[in-house]
Amino acid sequence: MSIVQPERAAFRVLSEATPADWAIIDRAERRYRQTHGPGMGLLAMMKTIANGDAVGAPVNLYTHCLQTATRVLDAGHDDELVVVALFHDLPEAFSDNHHGLLAAELLAPWISARRRWLLIHHVEFQALHFANHPTRDRNERDKYAGHPWFDDTAQFCELYDQNSFDPDFPTLTLGEFEPIVCRFFSGPAPLPVRLQD
Repeated sequence: MSIVQPERAAFRVLSEATPADWAIIDRAERRYRQTHGPGMGLLAMMKTIANGDAVGAPVNLYTHCLQTATRVLDAGHDDELVVVALFHDLPEAFSDNHHGLLAAELLAPWISARRRWLLIHHVEFQALHFANHPTRDRNERDKYAGHPWFDDTAQFCELYDQNSFDPDFPTLTLGEFEPIVCRFFSGPAPLPVRLQD
């Protein structure tokens, strides 16, 4: 039994690619995207942090993200907010407190401006809940008072994010979120979006 090798373009330099090369790439990319679209890539990234260090917290980042998304789903919110909750802190695994901006960048083409703003600013809004923190200003979010999405972001942090460090909370598995993620990312990707405050 011989193994069928995938069809490959012949060029070595992009400027030498032929129309036939581009047709091969287009076919292969369409097949690949059917099983490896943006939602699948994010789920794969989540799996890589499943056994991550909790870095002193009661639960690790993976459990925190799952717990936040579980709370959002249990509250009956739409798929967009569930996806935002599931991936809101994923970039913290490879970043720092700019992780909200990175999460917004990862999801920007598929989420609303309101949810992008939430992701970008949730770190500042979380500071309100940093009781007894030695250096954080608990009122960091006050500079956004009056913003149309202030209340949405405050509610997300209050009800779903800051309280999702409970090792005893009945948290859904990543597999239970896969159908929601697949459904959310099933449409064609919109045009690129430039993030703004």
